[in-house]
Amino acid sequence: MKVERISMQRTRPIDSALPAVRPADDERKPPGRTDGGARDPEDGRRRAAGSAAAWLAAAGRVRDAAGRLLDASLWTRRSVWSSDPQAIAGQAPDGAPLDAFRIGIAKTSRAQRNRGFELAMNARSVIEPGRHAFRLRCAGKTYALEVGIEADDTNTLALARLAGAINAAEAGVRAERREVRKLRLVWLELIGTATGARGAFEIGDEDGSAVSASGIGTVAAAAEDAVFRVNGGPERTEPENRTMLDRGRVRLAWRPSASGEYVVAVGFDADAIAAEARAAVGELDAMAAIHRESGGSLHPALLRELDQAVMTDAAERLGIARSDAGWALDEPRLREAVRNEPARARLDLAGPDGWAAGIVRTMERFLAMPAEALLSPEVRDAGTYAPDVSGGAQVQPSTPASGWYFDSTYY
Repeated sequence: MKVERISMQRTRPIDSALPAVRPADDERKPPGRTDGGARDPEDGRRRAAGSAAAWLAAAGRVRDAAGRLLDASLWTRRSVWSSDPQAIAGQAPDGAPLDAFRIGIAKTSRAQRNRGFELAMNARSVIEPGRHAFRLRCAGKTYALEVGIEADDTNTLALARLAGAINAAEAGVRAERREVRKLRLVWLELIGTATGARGAFEIGDEDGSAVSASGIGTVAAAAEDAVFRVNGGPERTEPENRTMLDRGRVRLAWRPSASGEYVVAVGFDADAIAAEARAAVGELDAMAAIHRESGGSLHPALLRELDQAVMTDAAERLGIARSDAGWALDEPRLREAVRNEPARARLDLAGPDGWAAGIVRTMERFLAMPAEALLSPEVRDAGTYAPDVSGGAQVQPSTPASGWYFDSTYY
């Protein structure tokens, strides 16, 4: 007889050699059984009690999160959507009527701007030495101003003195010195502090030549009011690039570069709604994770019922779909639904038969279930669970809440 040599190799325990599997993938090992094949009732009891406690605690958190979507105050909050947020934006108070407006901007408001002569920076001042009196008229008021120029002043220094006299008057006109260092040129610009016709101003000499010599009386851009239409109606004007609609409840503002037609809509606060929906879906994912990590202690029907509550027809319209973690929320899709079909989105999400109400009802049903209904048949068949003599469950919150009572033992 020929005897073949057999080589012996060290083996590792199976639990370190193979990846863990979920109970749904491998139901051959009853909960509470140790790696050596012997049952560990204490471990099974702890797992069952801990899983049931975690499941019920998660159900309470999900109920609260979904309940916030049903809160009426969430749906009284308002935001203003714009077809071009970079050009025009708005605000509306809570409870404002849902509405949409077409804003056609023909002209934006602007402030008056005067531009003086370009002068050689270091050359002798073109404004003669001495005292110069001039007047500035703005917003219905006239201001008498004067400036003193020294014999050795350069254009740069003389213009600085002139700008100081104008700015010190605080007459609604701001003087700013401009220069091109490369070309050694300097000049003054006068700018109205208020836009629109109300900010128009005039400046002229009274005694001397400060205004005429510096050229600051030359208007480079006239003050203009904003001109626009709302929903194709008659032209409206405003001194600023802003207006109020719906008896002052809607405030709009646009950039000086805005031009053409824009659409703005007062609607539900889509960002706030999306944040609450995201929180609710996150709590649902956490609840599903408890079931997956229960080691088969929880009844498989619980997860199926949870999925049925989440994946409704409304969920698809709202952007809720299954994911590896459980479920995921497509926030851009939800925001689009809230903005484009606000009434339908509210009914789907927060109506009496909507998604959130269905989640709340399911959580309340879980919370009202007897503990034995939460546990899988394998747990009961393995003997790690037993009802009390009255037939009630012995998996219940302890008082105080320091653990769970299971099979006459606190955990």
